[in-house]
Amino acid sequence: MEDPMGRPFYGEYAWAYDLLAERSVCRECACIAALLSQRDVIAGARILDAGCGTGRYTMGLARRGYLVTGLDRSAALIAEAQKRVSTSDLPVAFAIGDILALPSSRPFDGILCRGVLNDLLDEHSRHEVFFSFARILRPGGVLILDVREWHATARRKSREPVSETSADTTRGRLTFRSVTQLDHQHHQLLVAEQHTLQKDGVEAVAVYDFRMRCWTQEEFQRHLTRAGFSSILFLGAYDRTVPLGASDRMVSMASRA
Repeated sequence: MEDPMGRPFYGEYAWAYDLLAERSVCRECACIAALLSQRDVIAGARILDAGCGTGRYTMGLARRGYLVTGLDRSAALIAEAQKRVSTSDLPVAFAIGDILALPSSRPFDGILCRGVLNDLLDEHSRHEVFFSFARILRPGGVLILDVREWHATARRKSREPVSETSADTTRGRLTFRSVTQLDHQHHQLLVAEQHTLQKDGVEAVAVYDFRMRCWTQEEFQRHLTRAGFSSILFLGAYDRTVPLGASDRMVSMASRA
């Protein structure tokens, strides 16, 4: 596993993560809650948000009645999450931890893991993470995952290799730019990121190059099955009307046997 903790997104620019990584959190949490409920994981159930980032989805599920624990390797992102929840009375907790070394005590009823598995580059980690999830899920517990699907991602990044977004913040004008190259042989994205913060004529630049490894449906299905998961569903988004292949994302739901 390539250590992603050097990324400015997860460290010095964790404070700007939500400004630069916009998502339809409320709508997607409603879909996640509906998917969980369809398999009898309802309000009051214990959920692990594995790779919770700044806690947006942790809190979104808590608002729907779930008892949620948010886990992330980044201390800076966890600190932002704790700031977010400090003014609420939602039933959430946050902790620093590694999805490859999850404790097996007090099993969860459900796990949500968004995007994190793209950081797993080696075969051992990509195999073991599903067993790590299985260890902390009760029998019948539900696993919901979100990763980049290789074929659709390759098509999109071939058309749109450059992404750039800017936001005005209390610390200045922040611009985030990423340039992606494709490694077709290994299903990897070679990403060059740059954060540029400008204020009062002073410019600070942080650059970081890293790799992400996408997934295919066949690979995902194989790993889930080997780890004891069944009733596997694939979608193209957190929306049951979006089929796999309609976006560059692959959402999967499975139940622990």
